[in-house]
Amino acid sequence: MESSRFSDEQPRFESMEPVDSNGATCDTFRVKLYGKLHFLKRLKPAFANDIRYQEAFQKEFETGYRLEHPHIVRYVSCSDEGILMEYVDGETLSKRIDSHPEYFNKKNTEKLLRQLLDAVGYLHAHQVLHLDLKPDNIMLTRIGNDVKLVDLGFCYTDTFVDTQGRTDHFAAPEQLTGDNVDERTDIFALGRIIEQLSDHNIYNKVIARCTASDKHDRFQSIDELSRALKKRSSFIRYFLFLLLLGATILLVDMLFSQQPDKDKQALMAAPIVQVDTVPKKKVAQPSTSVIVKEKIAKPTPSDPTELMKKEMSQLMDKAYQSTIATFCDSVFPSPSVGKLWSKVSTDFHSQTIQIADQLVQKYPQVPESSIRQEIESQFQNLVAYVFNKMRENGSQSSTSE
Repeated sequence: MESSRFSDEQPRFESMEPVDSNGATCDTFRVKLYGKLHFLKRLKPAFANDIRYQEAFQKEFETGYRLEHPHIVRYVSCSDEGILMEYVDGETLSKRIDSHPEYFNKKNTEKLLRQLLDAVGYLHAHQVLHLDLKPDNIMLTRIGNDVKLVDLGFCYTDTFVDTQGRTDHFAAPEQLTGDNVDERTDIFALGRIIEQLSDHNIYNKVIARCTASDKHDRFQSIDELSRALKKRSSFIRYFLFLLLLGATILLVDMLFSQQPDKDKQALMAAPIVQVDTVPKKKVAQPSTSVIVKEKIAKPTPSDPTELMKKEMSQLMDKAYQSTIATFCDSVFPSPSVGKLWSKVSTDFHSQTIQIADQLVQKYPQVPESSIRQEIESQFQNLVAYVFNKMRENGSQSSTSE
């Protein structure tokens, strides 16, 4: 397949109307060709005869034409009329931020970042640096709110090493000083983009590392940045889980202080945590082999997934025994227990994250998402088991009184 297609024959568009997204050097239009809408980009008359801008224009098309990714706008053809591209029915990220800041809840923000990083990672894997990542160059489709990355006008590739511009607020220091650029230059801009979102405060540590002045202090790849965001998401889910447990402890304690003794046993019997746990055991501190059910009793040595699961159970058991297992003999509800529980269970979760990172590095054959989902499931089952043991102890204590 040829890398570019130029034609002396001008396409005859059925309709053509200006689009309000003109840049400094190009005019843009929405055109209809063969009944289908397209996006047309062409140099302004003042730059049309300048060889530098002609080469930059050709670079954008030839780079974009060889890319095929669901979250990068598709380049169709190039002629004397300009570059013809896929038309994206939607709005820019900058307009979405200004008009609907409430859109950026946890779910939508995670989707945006996942798709954006997937697109930028694809560029890097194909030896392309975008070098102008900013909210104006990120489209969100009207149906589905999916990301479409646009405008490769300032991109850098292994065949077109010259880049004509930048957007200063999103440009890394090395772009401003003329030093060598690499993947970390785009990562700087991604940090600036996350900083524009309405809930950016929860990503402060990620933003700080992305936008470090020294590129050696930034995330070194899109994969590394993606892992950091996944950890952050996992931590937020766990924090909400702990918040629910803590609120439940305080609420039940308040209710106990107001309920007559004869009603305490009935209150204790009410369900508190709806988590699928194992049958009750009489041992005070069970191992994870009791709580976390193995799908295969004897893992095949040659199967990395089963080896990973076996090692995960061993490591989780060690972390469990050194932290929350000690609460199996505690009594729920109790304000003093609640405060200590928050501290120790947080330590348990930190160890869980470290175990997941260790296993991801050790077992590259196993999908990272599978490892993290499995370990989070084990973590939640163990926490719920201990929590329900504390409730049992409280119920027995109430009955004996």
